Amino acid sequence: MIEGIATPTTPAERSVRQRLAGLRLRFRDPALEKAYREDRFRHNLGNVRFAYLAGIGLWLGWGLLLRPYMLAIHDQQLDARLRFGVFIPLLILGYLFSFTSVFGRVWEWTSFAIAVATLAIWVVYSSKILTLPAEYGYVGVILITAFAYTLLRLRFFLVVLTALAAAAFYLPYAFTAKYIVPVSETLATLYIVSFGVLGCLSAYWVERFTRDLFLRQRDLDQERTRSDGLLLNILPQAVVDQLKTSSGQRIAQAFDDVSVLFVDAVGSTEQAARTTPEAFAESLDELFRWLDQLADRHGLEKIKTIGDAYMAVAGAPVANADHANAAVGMALEVNAGNESLRWPSGDPITVRGGVATGPVVAGVIGERKFAYDVWGDTVNLASRLQEAATPGEILIAPRTAELVDRYGCGPAQTVEIKGKGPTQVRALIDLGSPAEARDAAAELDPS
Repeated sequence: MIEGIATPTTPAERSVRQRLAGLRLRFRDPALEKAYREDRFRHNLGNVRFAYLAGIGLWLGWGLLLRPYMLAIHDQQLDARLRFGVFIPLLILGYLFSFTSVFGRVWEWTSFAIAVATLAIWVVYSSKILTLPAEYGYVGVILITAFAYTLLRLRFFLVVLTALAAAAFYLPYAFTAKYIVPVSETLATLYIVSFGVLGCLSAYWVERFTRDLFLRQRDLDQERTRSDGLLLNILPQAVVDQLKTSSGQRIAQAFDDVSVLFVDAVGSTEQAARTTPEAFAESLDELFRWLDQLADRHGLEKIKTIGDAYMAVAGAPVANADHANAAVGMALEVNAGNESLRWPSGDPITVRGGVATGPVVAGVIGERKFAYDVWGDTVNLASRLQEAATPGEILIAPRTAELVDRYGCGPAQTVEIKGKGPTQVRALIDLGSPAEARDAAAELDPS
């Protein structure tokens, strides 16, 4: 059984290599690949914008530094035209384009296109600048290529294409230009190929790492969602949020006014003796599932089940000014019954209930098997009212009757309550509208 529970987590332990399609570094699952690219864009957008701005800064800085060494007017004019008319505007356009909604779908190809276009123009540009050393050309090629896998962080195959474009653009020029000496040709080849290979290797391992990290984070998020779902089956959302930030501290909170509902299935002991445990448990399970649905509909928080009794509260852990009407509304709907809910014997399930309103203390205590619970005299009173009610009856406390304006209350009656003695209570009467409920309440209790 333990192995069966552990099986769903095994995909997270699989090697990335089993989930990637060869050197393309692409997930075989199209949905997974799409999710990865969207996640990568969100995390990389800032880097891309910074790369564009850094490129603009470098073009400006290098231009100022190298201009004194360009001894020919022609070189200075060409440098100014291309630097300020092509290279920098390309990066400005890329930066501005990054703020559009379309950029998320084409950001890598846009950055790749800018890099390749810059490389091609750079080779032409450097071939025309004759008053600077030949090294000026291939150093620039290396810097532009480095941008692809450092700041732009393009995917591996785009870095490979950029490195190939750099070699394809510059090396033919280096070997055909008559003024470039053989040693410079050798150095250009050595540096461009070496930096290209190193850049491709770096891009390959970085992308593998980011994809592996994406998978682990995705699996972690799935496990977190699963664990949060399990917690929400035990604790209210507000309490789960508190537990995550409480650092192990006890959670307790006082509520001045809430309404507590107890509902009990009448005759369950006798029914249990007349059927199999499995059939009896199935009937109770269907009953409690239905009560859970009603609690959600009316805005109550299920607290617990005690044997065949069901306890819920309105107004905690999230305050609700209309808690009395919410609790009474659920109680009446429960009391109306559900024709599909029957004991295994075929007898309809009849309930009785109690609703009390007042202050409570709520929280989570203990270290193991903890649960959200409420305590106080209001809880005890609601439980005693449920015990004192007859089958098919909902008794409510006087404080609850004062707050209810959507449902009618029967005349006051005195009931012997364990631990409290004779206590005035009222039985609920379901009326058609709030106006009718108020008129009936005024007739029954002019005060």
